[in-house]
Amino acid sequence: MTNPAPLAPMPRFSEFYEALNNREPFPWQARLAERLAVSGCWPAEIGVPTGLGKTACLDIAVWWLASQADRPPADRTAPTRIWWVVNRRLLVDSTADHATRISEALKDSDLESLQIVSRRLRSIADSPGSSPLEVIRLRGGVASSRPTDPSCPAVILSTIPMYGSRLLFRGYGTSRTMRSVDAALAGTDSLVLVDEAHLARHLTSLISQLAACVDGSEEILGKVRSHPQVVALTATGDAKEEDRFDLNADDERNEIVRQRLDATKSIEVRVHTRHSEKHLATAAERLLQGAKGATCLVFANSPVTARAAWMLLRKRFPASVANTLLLTGKTREREADSIRERVLDGAEGMAADRSLEAVRKRHLIVVATQTLEVGADIDAEFLVTETCGVRALTQRLGRLNRLGRFKQSRGTYVHMPPPRRKGTAKRGPLEWPVYGREPDSVHERLEEAVDPNTGVVNLSPRDISGVLGEPGDDPGRAPEILKGLLWEWVKTTTPPPGEAPVEPYFAGIAGVDYSVSVIWRANIPEPGWRLWPRPSNREIVSIPIGEFRDALDSDDEVSRLGPDQMTIELSRTEDLQPGNVVVLPSDSGLLDEFGWNPSATGTVFDMSIPVRGLPLEKDAIRRLVGVSLSETVSVDSDEMTLSSLLKGALGDVEDHEDTDEDRMREAAEQLRQGLSKTRPEGWEESEWISFLDQLGPPVVSVFDEVSRLPCSEGSSERPSEERDETSLSENATLLHQHGEQVGRVSESLSERIGVPLKLVRVIARAGRWHDCGKADSRFQRWLNPAGSATNGEPLPPLAKSKTPRSRWNATRVAAGWPRGGRHEALSARLVRAWVATVREEDPLLADLLVHLVASHHGSGRPLIPPATDGAMGTVVAEIEGVRLESRVDLSVVDWEQPARFRRLNDKFGPWGLALMETIVRQADHRVSSEKSSDSQEAAS
Repeated sequence: MTNPAPLAPMPRFSEFYEALNNREPFPWQARLAERLAVSGCWPAEIGVPTGLGKTACLDIAVWWLASQADRPPADRTAPTRIWWVVNRRLLVDSTADHATRISEALKDSDLESLQIVSRRLRSIADSPGSSPLEVIRLRGGVASSRPTDPSCPAVILSTIPMYGSRLLFRGYGTSRTMRSVDAALAGTDSLVLVDEAHLARHLTSLISQLAACVDGSEEILGKVRSHPQVVALTATGDAKEEDRFDLNADDERNEIVRQRLDATKSIEVRVHTRHSEKHLATAAERLLQGAKGATCLVFANSPVTARAAWMLLRKRFPASVANTLLLTGKTREREADSIRERVLDGAEGMAADRSLEAVRKRHLIVVATQTLEVGADIDAEFLVTETCGVRALTQRLGRLNRLGRFKQSRGTYVHMPPPRRKGTAKRGPLEWPVYGREPDSVHERLEEAVDPNTGVVNLSPRDISGVLGEPGDDPGRAPEILKGLLWEWVKTTTPPPGEAPVEPYFAGIAGVDYSVSVIWRANIPEPGWRLWPRPSNREIVSIPIGEFRDALDSDDEVSRLGPDQMTIELSRTEDLQPGNVVVLPSDSGLLDEFGWNPSATGTVFDMSIPVRGLPLEKDAIRRLVGVSLSETVSVDSDEMTLSSLLKGALGDVEDHEDTDEDRMREAAEQLRQGLSKTRPEGWEESEWISFLDQLGPPVVSVFDEVSRLPCSEGSSERPSEERDETSLSENATLLHQHGEQVGRVSESLSERIGVPLKLVRVIARAGRWHDCGKADSRFQRWLNPAGSATNGEPLPPLAKSKTPRSRWNATRVAAGWPRGGRHEALSARLVRAWVATVREEDPLLADLLVHLVASHHGSGRPLIPPATDGAMGTVVAEIEGVRLESRVDLSVVDWEQPARFRRLNDKFGPWGLALMETIVRQADHRVSSEKSSDSQEAAS
């Protein structure tokens, strides 16, 4: 690593914060930053009440990381990745918005203090031209992105299941080949800020248990950064006083802090016995009587109750009187964007920063579940809440008169008995779902505190803990993590059958939400075919498995994604597993404008089509345009059926006819014209015409995927490592050049994050030699079917091919490379031969070198699966001047690899080993994605 240019002195935190937010930090924020700068460690718990800027912990973490940019990487204690973890998926996520604003300001600001911080953050990252701060959201059940590499400063916003499953090598939405990468990025060099950590006590406990499981392993990033650093953000926590950071007298002297602590929150208590939705609606109606253009937030404990209360309020308040919205967390980003826009609207919404001078023309009523308890910087004048526990009530009231600006802010607490479960006795125990028996004591304390003169109780942030007392909730039990169990999860290539689910370990036995992720598509591929386009987290809805099963017939089969998160397989609903991604036909209903609705029957908008293109499949087009393909349309003054145009575009001709590419192009153009005469449900006419104008021809046909007309502005597909599509590139690349480049980047990355020198050397070697097995003559014919350059001269071995992805499978078959064959198996054999020849002094480092080469596409944990082969012959390569030769039969298994893998896990810990794998793999990804002038020259 070259010596960087000297960095400018770091600005004080208050200067950085003010430049970023146009206001001074609260005293507690500046005090926490100063404490970090002096002590170098976070408190275990930050007990600042809601509404007083806990989101600034992101600002503090970013500032602290930048302040250590001039230290040697091995001496840094500030983690590179900042995880903000919440208990549930949030639809109004002020933290995510704030993280994005930080990132954008660091990229574009002309303020000197922000420019200095930006340059410092860029100096930490190894990627040239990288963003000073990446921001990534993991909200659904699909891992659509991750940090560019382990050296890049990043803020990652995640739910508990998304973080916890990654930490335990079973990442939701992560393909089998990428599980170890996501585990490394979660389990090392990470600051984990757990928002409202009382909802995540099992996760915080899990992290400390995992550290005990790997006690004694080598900490390759030092004692602090080799493990996650966990900070609980909660005003209702239970940490010891010495481990907790709270407000002090300096904060009390701040006028804004005092105003928010003393914000009026007058709560009336009402008791009813049944029909909670009716009483929630009535309470909201009563609060809004006589008000003009007011906002009211209604909290229900379940999506069913929320939807029922919302329907009653829509009947009682005409659209001209109130805009009534529903937020349950079970919605896609398309629908959520529309709802979010109205909730945060500067004139009609209830955003906390909305000017009080803006006059609403009508009321805004938002009925919500727990999705608005945290993360939402909204400020309502009135609030209604269903029975809940101390912590939940504290959070819900944090959205009422949040900034203390409303003089008369009122709410209603609707106390209801617990719902009777089917089959329970009439005098069953008083148990509420989620809250247990705690709501009974909450009700008693509220009744005791009601002022007899006014009939209300004041629950301002200053007074609420005195009224409600200590929380009495019980998170329940979580199973104990054992080393043997962790070892089973670490095996990501060939998971053992019947393995233990990971969910209870971060959610508790009673609190597990076994959910599946559901997407709606016009095109549903046959089993064994790959889904196109690849799923994104914006189109995901997470639904509890039981609820999903109830919405379908018991004997239904559904399409779900296989372990590669691409290939379709059929599953009975009863066989679905947590984290599965289910693909439903877009005409199957079950979703409306406010999200999941089992009674909805309309066509669901396919979110993938506008950004990726048109699938050329008869059922997909029928579902999309809502008409039979036998219907005729006028094209070039002729009447033609959509079916005939589709066949022409696909080159579907009679046996005696030849496929004509010009005719296919003409038919594809005519199909576009024909579709312009239709108007799909959910599309504006101008939007549909604009979309059609962006489509090809030519038609793109890829093995095991639907043919399509892609959008001209669509992004590239995520390549499959299992099918070696990462060997495709815009330019043919020489094998030795690619290896040298990956070796250099691997070395630089390792040094940049502070890996010990002895390991840096091994990682760099693994990067240089990771693809040496591609020298196999069959693989070379696959990469270059022509066998020579354009001038007829033989090409030296290639690492990357210019072959179009549509021809990738056909060229594999022609080259004789076996289906499922792994070139890294040959690379590992050659490296083992080199190790045996040069006799590496440290056998463990020799093991590491072989493993990093074997695992560079996610296999080898613990085995590289064999392929049906039996080929004779050898592959030859030269490594550091030593000529090596190895057999090419890919049906032969390296049975030493499991023991090698076990030794390395014991030595470096599961996350330390995964981090070294990640360095090599993400170095390879970076080099493969860059356009190299050397490659262009080699291909000419």
